[in-house]
Amino acid sequence: MFEYHIDFHGQNKAEQITQGVISAFGVIGFLVGLTLQDIRLSMYIFAAGIVVTLLLVVPAWPYLNKNPVQWLPSREKALAQESSKGKGKSD
Repeated sequence: MFEYHIDFHGQNKAEQITQGVISAFGVIGFLVGLTLQDIRLSMYIFAAGIVVTLLLVVPAWPYLNKNPVQWLPSREKALAQESSKGKGKSD
């Protein structure tokens, strides 16, 4: 499948965007539906909010990966590097 990389700050930002956009579209949809007495229009507006949210946060946009995590090397890799350095010193 696809692999997306989003850092921890990007996850927080995506969560805030999701809550904000869906809440805003929900309120707008409710008010429009209440004013026009049309539940179908209200649901369409809310569905549009979900689509907009998906477009904003589901692809791994660069603004969601501005602070990538620098992981430590694995133990096996570190041991292999140490053993290769040790061999070079004894020669």
